[in-house]
Amino acid sequence: MTTSRLAMLFLMPVLATGCASTASATRPPEPAEEKPAPHGEPPPREDGAALGYGYSSEDPIHVGGGVNGEHEYLEHLRGPQGQKVRYERRGSCCFFESPDSPFGSGLLDVYDVTYDGLEAPVTLYLNMYERKDPRAPEGFRLD
Repeated sequence: MTTSRLAMLFLMPVLATGCASTASATRPPEPAEEKPAPHGEPPPREDGAALGYGYSSEDPIHVGGGVNGEHEYLEHLRGPQGQKVRYERRGSCCFFESPDSPFGSGLLDVYDVTYDGLEAPVTLYLNMYERKDPRAPEGFRLD
């Protein structure tokens, strides 16, 4: 394991101040696991096209700004009729190289997101290290 990967695993809970950590000072955190596929289906599209942006680790929402950037993005995210969303961080997954991370690599954060009228929560993947013109995933809007 590379030094930067080890540093990330040990220091990520310290840097992610917006997230609760159950790791003790004497025991290092467990390595992040790949999270299962979303438990809620994304809202259906009328044209039947596949959904992707934000709904998969292969095409995450690049919000930048660390944990605060994620929360700011989620506070502006709305349902299709302007419904306020509720969100809960499920964990992290999906190690990737990133020049914008203090360690040269990062993990995506996984959030369960819902709003009044949505049958089941959907899972969205956010990148807190890199900002690349974040937009609303299919079935949502940004206000």
